[in-house]
Amino acid sequence: MGSSFTVADAYLFTVLGWMPGFAIDLGPCPSISDYIQRIEGRASVAAARVREAEIPTVT
Repeated sequence: MGSSFTVADAYLFTVLGWMPGFAIDLGPCPSISDYIQRIEGRASVAAARVREAEIPTVT
């Protein structure tokens, strides 16, 4: 949330990603939507999501 990306940002991004599963609409909060977009735009986040997609799921 400050000028530097920290582990707190990574964790908050993860927790905010859970909100649709709880039927919490973040749409009315433009600053949160902007924050999510900034984090999604990081190359490290894109790489992590690619890696996560490669992990087999247990059924």
